[in-house]
Amino acid sequence: MNLDYIDITKFLHKDTLCTEYLQKNAVYKEAVQYHLQGCKNIEVWEYPATNQIRIKGSIPYFVNGHNYFSTMNDWKEGLDYIAGCLNQNIYTCNVNKFEFGTIQEIPFIEADFLHNHIKLQGMTVKPYYQGNVLTGKVFENSNLITKLYDVSRNIKNKLDYSIRNELSRAYGWDKEKHYIKVENHYKKPETLFKQQNLILSELLSDEHLKKLQIDLINTYKSIMKTGCIHIPATKSDINSGTIPLMVLKELENIFDINTEELIKQKIKSIPDEIFNKNDRKARVKQIKDNLKKIISTEKSSYDITELLNIKLNAENI
Repeated sequence: MNLDYIDITKFLHKDTLCTEYLQKNAVYKEAVQYHLQGCKNIEVWEYPATNQIRIKGSIPYFVNGHNYFSTMNDWKEGLDYIAGCLNQNIYTCNVNKFEFGTIQEIPFIEADFLHNHIKLQGMTVKPYYQGNVLTGKVFENSNLITKLYDVSRNIKNKLDYSIRNELSRAYGWDKEKHYIKVENHYKKPETLFKQQNLILSELLSDEHLKKLQIDLINTYKSIMKTGCIHIPATKSDINSGTIPLMVLKELENIFDINTEELIKQKIKSIPDEIFNKNDRKARVKQIKDNLKKIISTEKSSYDITELLNIKLNAENI
């Protein structure tokens, strides 16, 4: 579990930004945009009227060329290098936005995993597809974005062959296995963490990183999931009647419905000239017989909370 993208600002007051190592990209009315070259570039914005700077980008990409794995040493190395180039103490910067997440190997096809994560209370959901394949889901409100996405597809699309080989050699990435990234994007950290300003040095503290680990797992746990229904073991138990019932049973907890009661009410609403008393009894019995074939559990088989907790505990050893 580690930090990724970050957006920080600082008022320089009487200091002057060192631009010797920066490449100028563009000049706007109120700002000058530069970049600092690394494995992937970091944006540096200068606001002359207020003598303020803004730094944006992924430190893992800047240092390593990827965000598959990074350590706090990577972060400190990257930040120290940026600070040296700018001739500024950037650890005193205010944190505007940042990302924190983890990559987890999963025992499912990524698209199946994503299809079974459907809702997060108080947040809109947007799925992402490549062709007909579901590759990611984004849950968002005004303060937070929570992302789930297919890691291997992201690696194959973004990283060249040499870096992919390095991920396999150094970090054990296996293109034949399945990986998902769970990530929180903090759009308004001052609101979520109930403090006026979050300073970069505070964000990097062990105490705050522990909070982020726990928050990531708790956010993931809050995602409503399907996959609570066991598929019957024999073909004879999967008929045209059990399949829609399996779907309805999946939706019970999410939408707070009672499948059997809704079906009974629907049968009762059919006019007497179509269904007589015996017809209704026969249909109710048929529904009950099909429901007996369906076994549901409280926990989705696609829930990886336990795997995330194992990772959290291992990282705290």
